[in-house]
Amino acid sequence: MKISTISRPRINFTYNHEWIDLNGSVGFVGVSAYRLKGIKNIVNIIWHTPKGIIDKGTLIAEIHAADQVIPIHAPLGCKYLGQNQKLSGNLNLILESPQDNGWIFFVTPMKFHNQDPLLSPENYQKLIRTKVAN
Repeated sequence: MKISTISRPRINFTYNHEWIDLNGSVGFVGVSAYRLKGIKNIVNIIWHTPKGIIDKGTLIAEIHAADQVIPIHAPLGCKYLGQNQKLSGNLNLILESPQDNGWIFFVTPMKFHNQDPLLSPENYQKLIRTKVAN
């Protein structure tokens, strides 16, 4: 499987390896390539689709691979808008394009100006370098 190294232009990360690309009033959410490393196939996604306004850290979905489950949380306070329809019938798009077309769901952030809990791409790289070194 060919894996794309393209990342969305406005991408920011959480400490739990989720990412969000804020594009105006919409944010696209996915899982970092680093977190997906070593996974060969996605078996299923279990959705915990919340209604209305949801808090940062709310469990939205779980990616099920052969030997692990990856929880995906809301990276910030938001309103859940829906799933990536491109994943229907092609869950491995998450693995093929983890930080671009393989986004999982989209939201409307509640506070556009507050990105304090999110990491810039540079700070996220520092975080994963620290994890690799340990």
